Amino acid sequence: MLELSGDCFNEICGDAAVRAQLATLEDRRQAAVRRFAIIVAATLVAGGAAFFLLDRSPWPKFDWLGALLCVLLGVGLSARTLSSIAEALKRPVLAAIAAKAGLSYTETGFTPFAYPEARKALFSHWLSQENFTDLFQGKDEEGRGYAFYEAELVRGSGKNRRTVFRGQIYAVERRPAAGGTTAIVPDRGLFNFFKPAPGMTRVTLDSDHDFERRFEVYSTSEMEARQLLFDSAFRARLLGLATAGHVFVFVSPDAALVAASGRNRFEPGSMLRGPAGEERVRSMLNDVCASVALLREFKAKLG
Repeated sequence: MLELSGDCFNEICGDAAVRAQLATLEDRRQAAVRRFAIIVAATLVAGGAAFFLLDRSPWPKFDWLGALLCVLLGVGLSARTLSSIAEALKRPVLAAIAAKAGLSYTETGFTPFAYPEARKALFSHWLSQENFTDLFQGKDEEGRGYAFYEAELVRGSGKNRRTVFRGQIYAVERRPAAGGTTAIVPDRGLFNFFKPAPGMTRVTLDSDHDFERRFEVYSTSEMEARQLLFDSAFRARLLGLATAGHVFVFVSPDAALVAASGRNRFEPGSMLRGPAGEERVRSMLNDVCASVALLREFKAKLG
């Protein structure tokens, strides 16, 4: 993993694929916004017409539903053009940034690194939807892998749909060693007696009341869990990340994973408004720089 900072901004913008997108971005964005406005206006008219006709038909109770479907269909179709422009910029920019950091980039369709092993202990089996995007992955000089990527995990559907986690996952392959497995999860209140996985017992940390109030620790080896959390800087880092939402940690003999809730990163921003293309590139670069720095920190501690 190479050092990555905002100083490489000009090199990223100078990449041939990125430069080609930036050269025409504003013209394509403005044309798509005009098309978006026209289609939205047309669908509002169509929605009004659908309401009028259904209200006077044998099915008047469907008037609002028909109008709403017309509007949603039109907005959805028109938004796809704006989304395609954003994606066309995003892919080459993130690929260029990843290459600069000595990483590979995959937007979708990948197997999430280290997640399958940690899934049950951190999030349980009762997930109805798992979405993973924007994988940045590499290997160190010893051939051990590391990665970070976006994840959205959902439980239930319809009115019972609940997002269990949305944010970034940082994962590292560890040096092979016999040892226990530790899971750190957000405080579960009265349900803390449920073990995340067989063989785990709860480990309390009475010396750090802030950490104990925010997290619960379970492990197959109490001694290893205490050794892991003896580092006050590591505990402070987890507490800092928890200010933005839930944080989960999984450490096994083979791999370690930290899932930190947060906003959707690595995006060029809405195409409805008009920051310059270079500003969009800088925003994506800053996101990747922050994640690379955090991955480096976790790798030093957990790898």
